[in-house]
Amino acid sequence: MTSMTELQYIDRLLQIFRRSGIYERPHHENLNDADIMVLYCIGFCEDLNDIKLSDIAKRLKVTLPAVTHKVQTLEHAGLITKRKDANDLRKTYVKLTDKGQALVLSSKETYYQPLLEIMDAIGEEDKQHFIRILEKVSKK
Repeated sequence: MTSMTELQYIDRLLQIFRRSGIYERPHHENLNDADIMVLYCIGFCEDLNDIKLSDIAKRLKVTLPAVTHKVQTLEHAGLITKRKDANDLRKTYVKLTDKGQALVLSSKETYYQPLLEIMDAIGEEDKQHFIRILEKVSKK
């Protein structure tokens, strides 16, 4: 059982981490992190020729309505296009526009730079422990 002192210490460390700005990511074109994650999922789902909204939801482990909302934001920004399946109107496919592709390619290094710096600072062994812990708590 975790003691109250340990919980307070962990909470304090998390607060310090958040306020430090270490993991502050650049934002693009009024997009938030969730918008960027959907955009990157579309851009990097190279194993899928036709990317359905349900594919994005499964990959990001979020609900279909959440993806639908983000896709509307990205479509309105001119970063993606949608199309309905001709045989099954329940299916919607998305792809990046030229503008969306350019944004993904130009921003991926700066977007992940804070994470790269953290991983470099903690070393390979701690990185593997960190990944294992995140996977464990993400399953809840």
